Amino acid sequence: MSVRIGSIELTGVQDLHTEESRTLVEQRVPEQQGSVFQDLGREPLTLVIEGLILGDEALSTLENLRQAHASAEPQSFAADLVVGSDLTEVVIADFRVRQLAGYRNRYRFTLRLREHIEPPQSSNAALTGVNDSVTADADAWGADSLAAASVLEDPASLSDALGSNPGLLNSLDMDSLGDAVAGNLDSFNAGQLGGMLSSIAAIDPTKANSFFDALGKAGALGPMLSKYLKEGASLVDQLKNLDPSKFGSLIRAFSGGLEFLGQLKKVADAAGKLVTDIKDLKLPPHLDKIIKGGQG
Repeated sequence: MSVRIGSIELTGVQDLHTEESRTLVEQRVPEQQGSVFQDLGREPLTLVIEGLILGDEALSTLENLRQAHASAEPQSFAADLVVGSDLTEVVIADFRVRQLAGYRNRYRFTLRLREHIEPPQSSNAALTGVNDSVTADADAWGADSLAAASVLEDPASLSDALGSNPGLLNSLDMDSLGDAVAGNLDSFNAGQLGGMLSSIAAIDPTKANSFFDALGKAGALGPMLSKYLKEGASLVDQLKNLDPSKFGSLIRAFSGGLEFLGQLKKVADAAGKLVTDIKDLKLPPHLDKIIKGGQG
């Protein structure tokens, strides 16, 4: 009879028997003959194997059995006696061996094996993937919220922040961003202002329009026109790599007004005059509203 435990094959098995039982709880009923039994399921199967280990490989086989017993790890099991049962893995609960006198490389052994049953899956196991996803989303949201707060505190970092994390734009409130930029307008040059608008528009033109509207509400567009005019910068050139059809009317009015004022300044300079304050000029109505803090 041959039995295999893990990678160990036992060919000298002389006796193999199983012990199978169920756990029954007896409930006695007063004044009634007999009892009621509650079935709590079957006990793990127990197998007892006795036999001989012979030959030149006997000591190696014994050593492998001792290691399997010491590890207490589940081992695969195969034997004709358990065909048709659910027994697939066992743990070696007891291992006894004795050497037979007068015989070289001849050992008698007894193995007591217990059926190994995997513990039931946790009721929360099915939710593990969902919980991991929610945790990851919460961590990402928290990181983006902190990054958004940092940008509002230091608007000059906006372009770099969006460059490394475009998803940050979803956590930024455009009204708050407009107020932050308007409050620090003196510290920005035209290149920085155009870079902010361009970095937002490259990700979401709608957000760019909302940002520009927020600047208008904060009364920052007039000072921005003066800054662009003084530095000779062009918003059209700053946004030349983007689709102009996606820009709102306020951005287009600002760009057109800036071009108009630029040409006017050139004419004035050519005539030997210096335009020092664009608020004193007689301007087209839509441009006049921008300069005075309107939204066009």
